[in-house]
Amino acid sequence: MLIFTLSMLFWINVATAQDPERIKTITLSADSAYTKVVQALQESGYYIAQLDRSSGFIKTSVSLKSKSIFGRDGDKRIFNFLVVPLPDRRSKIILNIFLFERLQAGSGNSGNYYYDDKGLVQDDKIYQQIWNKILPLIQ
Repeated sequence: MLIFTLSMLFWINVATAQDPERIKTITLSADSAYTKVVQALQESGYYIAQLDRSSGFIKTSVSLKSKSIFGRDGDKRIFNFLVVPLPDRRSKIILNIFLFERLQAGSGNSGNYYYDDKGLVQDDKIYQQIWNKILPLIQ
């Protein structure tokens, strides 16, 4: 029994460590949470690329303006929010962040740039940075 309990604790910790910052639960109905997330993104200066209220989907993007540990000048981040209804007028907000690195094709000053899809961001610091901007505006 002890081995089973330790095994379960290990797998729970592994699952939690993989994406602890991607999901938040708030005490608002899904409809209210959806509206507030859209308003918070607008107020924070994010480009709203796509909305689908019926599914709770919000797609935004931002181009990075300066070099930092979170990306380089010209890189893009795509933010996909999904607002899911829960019982008792609560909502779960799922956030996925994708990174697209801006790269130059060729050499010299050709000016030919393209974006390389780096996939889903795994760095919790980047997720926390977004939550710190958005959550105070929706609660």
